[in-house]
Amino acid sequence: MAQPVVFRRKLKEQVQAALENGRVVLFSAPCGFGKTTTIRAILAGNRMIEVSAGSPDFQLPDVSDRWNLLVVDDLQELTDEKLQRALCEMIRENPRRRFVFLSRGIVPGWLVPFEIVGMLAVFRAQDLLLDRESVGQLLEAYGVSVPDVMLTSIYRQSAGYPLAISLLARRMMRGDAYGKAVSNQVRQEIFLYYEETVFLRLELPVRRLLMELAPFECITTELARIVSGSSRAGEILLQLQRTTTMMHQKGLDCWYFWPLFRQFLLWELEQNYSEEQRRNLYGRGGLYYELREEYGRALECYSRIRDYSKVSQLLVKNAEMHPGMGHYCDMEPYYRALPEREILSSPALMQAMSMLCALCMDYEQSEVWYRKLAEFEKSRQPGDADARDARGRLAWLDISLPQRKVENSIEMFPKLFRQLAAREIRLPPFSVTDALPSLLNGGKDYSPWGKDSERLYTMMRAPVEAVLGRDGVCMLDCAAAENEFEKGEDIRDRIVWILQNIDRIRRDGTPDIEFGAVGLLARMQMDSGHSADARSSLENLRERFEACGETRFLPNLDAMICRANLRMDNDEAVDEWYRERAPRKPQQFWTMKRYQYFTQAMVELAFGDEETALLTLAPLEPYCKICSRYIDSIYLDVLSSIAFCRLGDKRWRQKLCDALDIAVSFGFFRPIAQYGAAILPLLESCGWDGDAAFLEKLTRLTRQQAALYPDYLQPRKAMTAPLSAMELQVLQLLCANKSNAEIGRILDIKLPTVKTHVSHILGKLGVKRRSEVKAAAQRLHLIH
Repeated sequence: MAQPVVFRRKLKEQVQAALENGRVVLFSAPCGFGKTTTIRAILAGNRMIEVSAGSPDFQLPDVSDRWNLLVVDDLQELTDEKLQRALCEMIRENPRRRFVFLSRGIVPGWLVPFEIVGMLAVFRAQDLLLDRESVGQLLEAYGVSVPDVMLTSIYRQSAGYPLAISLLARRMMRGDAYGKAVSNQVRQEIFLYYEETVFLRLELPVRRLLMELAPFECITTELARIVSGSSRAGEILLQLQRTTTMMHQKGLDCWYFWPLFRQFLLWELEQNYSEEQRRNLYGRGGLYYELREEYGRALECYSRIRDYSKVSQLLVKNAEMHPGMGHYCDMEPYYRALPEREILSSPALMQAMSMLCALCMDYEQSEVWYRKLAEFEKSRQPGDADARDARGRLAWLDISLPQRKVENSIEMFPKLFRQLAAREIRLPPFSVTDALPSLLNGGKDYSPWGKDSERLYTMMRAPVEAVLGRDGVCMLDCAAAENEFEKGEDIRDRIVWILQNIDRIRRDGTPDIEFGAVGLLARMQMDSGHSADARSSLENLRERFEACGETRFLPNLDAMICRANLRMDNDEAVDEWYRERAPRKPQQFWTMKRYQYFTQAMVELAFGDEETALLTLAPLEPYCKICSRYIDSIYLDVLSSIAFCRLGDKRWRQKLCDALDIAVSFGFFRPIAQYGAAILPLLESCGWDGDAAFLEKLTRLTRQQAALYPDYLQPRKAMTAPLSAMELQVLQLLCANKSNAEIGRILDIKLPTVKTHVSHILGKLGVKRRSEVKAAAQRLHLIH
């Protein structure tokens, strides 16, 4: 039977519109996407000439011939500059003719000018992937009928890749049952197809480089050179980028393989390289990542080749870093896999295990490892280097473990200061923030220090800065400013001082303190109604941190930017954060992500999904109690109170009263007032009688926030009625900025009918203008 041709419903309209408006179309996709068969089906009926740039006798057609559309296949093979210029000239001098190019590579440089001026439209691999509906149509074209559940499974497993679905359909047409076995057979057929049509046509050095890079997810020029040992690796990568879309560029010097092609290359590697050769590849890759201090990826490489000695060494190095930099979440499986005897021989690993267990909320096991480290210290002579090392790590844990009360550290810092001065101990690096945008509520909650801040500020400054080292630079100044901010005081002078010292923080301090300082600035900006400025401050810091490789801060930075967008009613950006960056796994709670969990719950409240918000918040409750997180407890109780109230659950009153009890004990206003319009009616009716003056000031500050952000955390408006099938189609075209006339022509309906549909859509979405439709549709998840 002839090969059926199926593509997404809208693709034909998009291609025809592109040719009508711009005259030139380029399909850029790897092999197996059906570029040639699809374009033949779309353009059937035109006076069309087809040529292949890969043909030895390739030449351009005569312009005097009767044709109105030229299709050039294998455009990546067109390297003759004279022919390139001739083709460009033909496009420019024949405005009534249309041109379609099919390529396995990216847009060539000589065609870019046409793209810039809008004459060239580019369709990429994702445009040729089939959606669920077209997958079903292709199966039916082969005479294969499947139930909905199986169709969904086929669609997801194939990711809409046309070649995979066609091969599967042929097997099912012959009677093969869909399942794991037939899927593996299809994959094998695809690999053999790639081998014949792509891989074996490449030069040997290119094939070797591709196989040797396949084990690595993100490829840089330096990695390619180290792993392959080839000085031409960078040149080959650039050549591949121009001639194939099996590799994609991410940044200026980072490439990654199309997933299925990477699987094929790993299969080729298995066929062509010995076990020893593969071990050497992973070993060189591990060394590359180790030198760059990307210990997670290095551990993955060393674990693949069972080099447990290197794994242990890297975990010791990782344990030397503070929790904000230690990547314990990513490295937890490697720590857990270490033999106990190996951990017991290393103070650094015992310290790491104690902290790792605490971060997983296994406080009992955390204390077990703490005691084992203490036993190790006692078993050595007092002057022994190992004993000194263990004492320093025990002191580090006493300050850093989340279950240790911060009140005890008031006496501990002066003691450690004396021990450091006498060189009795050496302390590993600290993280006072856990990569959070707060000094007061970062690695530990230092709220108890703020009850007598002036005395503590004077008494503790010298020992804290000495013990914390670079992390102590401006730390107390920023913490004091934040303490005043939480108490509802004006901190503009404090912020000016911090900004005047930001260069000193960058030079002598750490990125943790910089994040805390800029985070406080952004909070003050949001509090005063300047959320756009706050977002700009955070985005500038994000750009700086990304350029410096300080990626550990980015998840919390993105969460804080999301909070600014929530205040600005920027639903599109909020949705994007929730879809792409929110943890969204309450069953895999990780305390280092608590700032993101709170942000996630805030977004869910804004979605009107109160039950999900409560599920997100639930794991935080035992953590806040055990670890004395006073400010986080306020956040937890306030957000829970809002959710319970909206669900009609009477527990909202007790939750809010609990938050007020904590807040009044520290004199904190802003941890509650920041929720503005969402919490204001609850404050007015909760019946709390703890402190009338406190409640009066809190209500006043909350009203100010409600006036600045009246829709903050308010549930999104639902539609007044569902859209009909035709209204959904009109909505899609409205969101694509089509005029009423264009919508009528595309859907083949009259103009008055279009206007009626548009009017109904505006009413159902609760908006007044066409310009508001797209934002409303995205907010309601009607379009992506």
